[in-house]
Amino acid sequence: MIRSLSLLSAVAVLAIAASASVPAMANGGDFFNELSESWGANADTGVPFFGWVRDAKGKPIARAIVTATVQDGPDGQSVTIISDNLGHYKIPGLGKDIDAKKIVIDCAKVGYRAIQQDRRILRSLPKAPIEVDCKLAPMAAATS
Repeated sequence: MIRSLSLLSAVAVLAIAASASVPAMANGGDFFNELSESWGANADTGVPFFGWVRDAKGKPIARAIVTATVQDGPDGQSVTIISDNLGHYKIPGLGKDIDAKKIVIDCAKVGYRAIQQDRRILRSLPKAPIEVDCKLAPMAAATS
């Protein structure tokens, strides 16, 4: 009995060690959890977007303005939200009939300028959430 308990304990320790060695993080967040949180929302609302707003060193930029706009769409077809303290944002789908390729994500914050944007699409699932990460750089202070 003691031997079987020791064996079970050893298996449990190995399982924990194996799971700890597999990285689940994608750019600062758990990509799979982001996807799984939105699976049911895609049917009626369209493809959701999520991502992070960071500086060139990877530091989160809190309270950045993130806007999703439908390119060549009717006036006013956009959503604007603010990133959280970790620079993370989530934007729900803009409509089931809107092509996700026509949605442009813009990130902005006073005192910063956009320098790069990475868009990641899970091609095996066409209605999966799309990750768009923005990189901003501080603007040089104006001198008089």
